[in-house]
Order: sequence, then structure tokens, then C-alpha cells
Amino acid sequence: MTNHGLDACLHLVADRHRRRIIHYLRHEANGTTTVDDLVDHVYSSGSDSKIGPQGREELAIQLHHTHLPKLAEYSVVEFEHRSGAVRYHPDEQVETVLDSLPGEVSLPNP
Repeated sequence: MTNHGLDACLHLVADRHRRRIIHYLRHEANGTTTVDDLVDHVYSSGSDSKIGPQGREELAIQLHHTHLPKLAEYSVVEFEHRSGAVRYHPDEQVETVLDSLPGEVSLPNP
């Protein structure tokens, strides 16, 4: 992502779902997970869970068609459509920005 600059980094982490995806991959999934696990995590960790099953379906569509492709475009994740595998590729600039944010998903590195 370094080639994209700070503005691109800030745009990437501006969305709460993308922040939750990166956080989950960094701290809880050891860098690899599936789309289904990501949907479960993001859905249960946010206000989306109050919407019900339709909200979960909508979130799954957003992750599959918007958020994961955007993260892949900036090389923060590798997303395999057929298998549903998602792999995190650490990016120092993205992690620095996320770690500087108050509370929401920033945790100290283990």
C-alpha cells in the first residue's frame, strides 16, 4: 500500500467494516480466515446484528463485492473468490493508522 500514499490509506480505513476486517485478520484470525468467518465476526461485532438475518446477508454481499475487493486492490488482503479464503498481508502504514485511532478496533500488538 505504500505506493498509494496516506490519502489512499485513510480512505481505505475510513469504513468501519474494513477496519473490523483488518483488525480481525491481524489479531484474531492469525492472518487467514474465510469470508464466512469474517461475515460472522463483523456482523456480531457491530450494530449490524440488530438488523437481523437480512442485515447479515446484506453485510455478506458488501464484504464479498465491495470491502474485500477494495482491500485486495491495495494489497492488504488476498481474496480467493472460489475458495472463500482471505489472507492478510501486513501493511505498516495501514497498521500505524489503525493503531492511532481511538478505541474502536485498535489493540496493542501482542
